[in-house]
Amino acid sequence: MNMIKKTQYKFIAITLCAITLVLVLILGILNACVYVAIIFSGRENIELIRERRGFIYSNESIDGYPVHPDFALDNMKNSEGKIEYMYVRINNNGASSPFITTNMSDTYTADEIYYLADMLIKSDVKKGIYNSLLYEVTDDGLYSVVVITDVSADLSLMRSLFRISVVIIICSLVFVYIFSYYLSRWAVKPVKNALENQRRFISDASHELKTPLTVISANADVLETEIGVNKWLENIKSQSEIMSSLVHDLLNLAKMDEIHEEIVFSSFDLSSVVLSKTLEFECTAFESGKRFEQNITDGITYNGNEDMIKHLVTILIDNAIKHSDENGIIRVTLTTAGNKKIFQVYNTGNGIKNSEKDKIFNRFYRSDESRSKATGGYGLGLSIAKSIVEAHKGTITVDGEENKWVSFTAIL
Repeated sequence: MNMIKKTQYKFIAITLCAITLVLVLILGILNACVYVAIIFSGRENIELIRERRGFIYSNESIDGYPVHPDFALDNMKNSEGKIEYMYVRINNNGASSPFITTNMSDTYTADEIYYLADMLIKSDVKKGIYNSLLYEVTDDGLYSVVVITDVSADLSLMRSLFRISVVIIICSLVFVYIFSYYLSRWAVKPVKNALENQRRFISDASHELKTPLTVISANADVLETEIGVNKWLENIKSQSEIMSSLVHDLLNLAKMDEIHEEIVFSSFDLSSVVLSKTLEFECTAFESGKRFEQNITDGITYNGNEDMIKHLVTILIDNAIKHSDENGIIRVTLTTAGNKKIFQVYNTGNGIKNSEKDKIFNRFYRSDESRSKATGGYGLGLSIAKSIVEAHKGTITVDGEENKWVSFTAIL
């Protein structure tokens, strides 16, 4: 059922990513539009102030003429209230004193305004935002004009909108996670039922096949005692053994699927387990004319299921012997790296194609049909090995070169 959980979590992750992308896109565009509106409105105000040359009171005069009330800036407002601004005109030749008008005299002194304007004039950036002040600098050759408006209220509103957007995204993701969690359970239910039926069928069919295979094998033995050695009886016994091995593997797969969450772990001597299983295969390798090497670090203990680890070691070493070339090399290694135990089985031979590395652990997958039939394999051993490693929260990988070598590494 581990695959079901992975599928369920993948469904939830995809849903969350999609919702996050949509919310970030929508709220990001909204915040960007608000920011652009603030800048655009501020630019319009700056342009208006520059056109009216900074005069704010209706009793002022421009070039000796009284300022019409419609052109006075003292009552200029926006949606947030009164617009606060500074207008500074500085003679580039220093022939006259700076001309300053502002409705922010309660906040800034004349010297502070002049210092700010002079700094902005000398800056390479002629328009922008400085400390919540939107500014623009123009120069007609004779005068440098700096117009500044205070947009702190607008920026504060935008920051509040941004914070609200973040809260909306977080709350939405929490809601979507809860909703998608229950929705995913409903979505994967047909797959879960199908896998459960498949597991039950494999288990039931395997149990049903054990009895007739036992009868066939026993009858063949009886016939052999009566009529002697016969090639037809040898074929029957050989195929019965192959079928018995297949049934045994199918039962192991069904068992792994069934008890995946109920495995009992205990501490045991991993070095002794690997060494004992390695010694069992040395005679087989020797009879086949293959060189068997081992490099097993002593005293390595591990907290896991001892029987399952023994099965893992058996599968990988048996696989190496069956698939190694004539006079080939088989090497079994057990080392540690930090808290991890690294078990590796290497053999020379046909190796593995790069295209098969992602498929080699699939159930019933055989990379070489003729070779698998000759060795009696049905593509289940490595799948069982992977299930055992995953049950111990580890990883198993394969590496190799085609027609040269292959190596399986289990990190526990």
